[in-house]
Amino acid sequence: MKRWLHSRHVTVLDQIASSASNFLLVAIVANVSSAEQFGQFSLGYVLLVFFLGLQRALIGEVLLVRFAADGADLRGFRAAAGLATLVGVLALGVLAVGAFFARETNPEIWLVLAFAMPVLLLQDALRYVLICQKLSGFAFVMDAVWTLLSTAAMVLLAVARADGTWVVAAWAAGALISAVLGIAITRAYPRPLLGVRWFLTNRDLAVRFSAEFASLNASTALVWFVLAGPLGAVGIAALRGASLLFSPLNTAFNSVRIAMIPELVRSRNTPRYRRGLVETGAVLLGLGVIWSAVVLLLPDSLGRIALGDTWDAAKDLRLPNTVQALAMVGYTTLLAYYRSSSLHVQSSWMRGILAGMTLAVPIFAALAFGVQGAAWGFAAAVAVALASGLTITAAARRRGGQRGLEPGGELA
Repeated sequence: MKRWLHSRHVTVLDQIASSASNFLLVAIVANVSSAEQFGQFSLGYVLLVFFLGLQRALIGEVLLVRFAADGADLRGFRAAAGLATLVGVLALGVLAVGAFFARETNPEIWLVLAFAMPVLLLQDALRYVLICQKLSGFAFVMDAVWTLLSTAAMVLLAVARADGTWVVAAWAAGALISAVLGIAITRAYPRPLLGVRWFLTNRDLAVRFSAEFASLNASTALVWFVLAGPLGAVGIAALRGASLLFSPLNTAFNSVRIAMIPELVRSRNTPRYRRGLVETGAVLLGLGVIWSAVVLLLPDSLGRIALGDTWDAAKDLRLPNTVQALAMVGYTTLLAYYRSSSLHVQSSWMRGILAGMTLAVPIFAALAFGVQGAAWGFAAAVAVALASGLTITAAARRRGGQRGLEPGGELA
């Protein structure tokens, strides 16, 4: 029973369940919406994903790195939940502005997404609280309840040809039920005022992690808009289609990293730490090789089922995306090492280099070699970031130490 309540395998299952509800939301909204409404939803969903990632960097990763080993008192977890709610209110305001500008087309779907944000971010923060409490099994239950309830409701609405706004509302309702369940399990009801103090106490990590996230995501978002110039809509569709084939692998990589960081933190300065790090790299490499082989061997018939007409343009980009995926194995393993060893300055350097390379290399490669060049440019950006991280780490070891930020701190 204890092993079910907390293990790396359960944490990975939790990440899969969490991602499944998001994937199904996009797929079902796409099927019931007009092109215009789905376009409005897509813009709002981009902001939703951004704020979700920001919350995970600002709160979730700080919990994993700083409090997975020794935990914290209930008051502190309530403070972290309170900060997540504050970020959700900020996101609500931003999406409400989007609803204002969309008032002549489809503001309703923006408004539903906006009012869902505080609930979504609170639910996600409670998952990290449970992982820190060695109760990842309950986090899985939370996400499974959300996925099952929201999927059933969304499918019924799709069969009834309901508007996409109602589908989003059903998904948000599932998140609300999951968040209430999480509060009942953790007793960590949100305390926003304590959340401000939590941020000030842990701002060394919170600011660093959120800045890393924001810079990397800003460069990634910007490069797609810039590439639309030289490549056009067809080229962007090909790049997006090829990257979509590898999206399950990205989910798996993120799941393994989140699952392993708490265990690595708890085993730091013990013989188990090195074994855990090697195991992390081995699992990521195995997943990368297996999934890349599946994608490379995918026949045209299945490719067209997955991507439709985009398959013909995307299939020639599978090789550079495979190279990028294999480079991500080393990058993700190194990032887990930095996080669990409190080598946060080094992680900032590596992620900053990736942000810069992601913005520059694919654009110049696209200007010279078209769509193929852009795809290889993305792969090269990850490879350069990984090589830079390894170089920085080796140089630090030669200097006789791996100085990072101290792992201490207070939750509230």
